[in-house]
Amino acid sequence: MNGKHQRPFVYGKFRSPRSIPNPRLVPPPQYLPGVPGEPDVAIEVLREFGASELIGKIYVRTFGATPWIPAQWDLIQSTAWYQEYLLVRQHFLFDMVGSGTWEIVYFRTETDETGPYVAVALRYQPKTPNWVVQQRQRELSR
Repeated sequence: MNGKHQRPFVYGKFRSPRSIPNPRLVPPPQYLPGVPGEPDVAIEVLREFGASELIGKIYVRTFGATPWIPAQWDLIQSTAWYQEYLLVRQHFLFDMVGSGTWEIVYFRTETDETGPYVAVALRYQPKTPNWVVQQRQRELSR
């Protein structure tokens, strides 16, 4: 995640009240599956609109030599978390390490000097839902 312009990164997980992923969805082979208690997504903060809204470039963990790579739209669409987003958009959140929960405003493809990537717009949600707290506790107890 090196580049000419060092931007801040935030880490976390996309979450849904339905914590059981669809067993028919297999993660794309080049993406590492989520590790309980560990962030499975990194977001490079591209633009901030005050302290409570941002747009960022999504990175995912890989098995390759580079641990994080920019997410590509065709592979994101086949992840369990994106399929869950399509089902429960209004209850789908990004749980940011050290910050709390952020609602998803949108996902979309954008392009920069390195090529296309998946962007996400986030809006801070001051109250963390109980279901997120319960999922965190379950992950820590594993």
